[in-house]
Amino acid sequence: MPAHRLTTTPRRAALALPVLTLLAVLAPVPPAAAGPPEAMSGRMVFDQVADGLRKYRRETASGRRIRWLRKLAPTRDARVAIALGDAWGDADGGLGSAAQRLLAEHYCPPGDKPGSHVAGEWARVTDGWQKNEADLRRRAKELPR
Repeated sequence: MPAHRLTTTPRRAALALPVLTLLAVLAPVPPAAAGPPEAMSGRMVFDQVADGLRKYRRETASGRRIRWLRKLAPTRDARVAIALGDAWGDADGGLGSAAQRLLAEHYCPPGDKPGSHVAGEWARVTDGWQKNEADLRRRAKELPR
C-alpha cells in the first residue's frame, strides 16, 4: 500500500465521524407505537337540559312550567320530548296545550307539522307521538337525569 494512503485514511475517518453523527441526529424518527388512551380529565360537564328539567319539575306554577318547556324544547333532547309528552295530558293552566304545540313545533318532521287548529292535522302529531314514544323513552333513559 502506498504511504500516502496510510496517512489519509485515519484523517478521513476522523472527519467522517462527526458527519455521520450529525446525519443520525437529523434522520427522521419513526412514528411511535400506539399507547394507552389518555386518561379522562376528571372535569365535570354541566348538563343544561338535565338542570332545566329538574327546575321544571320543581316548579309548581303552570306559567313558569310552560316557560321552562319553551326554553328546553328547541334542544330537541329526548328527555324534553318525554316531559312534553307527559305534560300533554295536563289540563292545568294550558300546560297540556303548550306541550302539544311545542312537540309539534320542535319534534315533528316538517311535513307533519299541523296548521292552525285543524283536528286531522293534530291527529298526525298524536299518531307520531304514539309511534315514537317508546323509542324516545328508551333514548331518554340512556341520558343523565
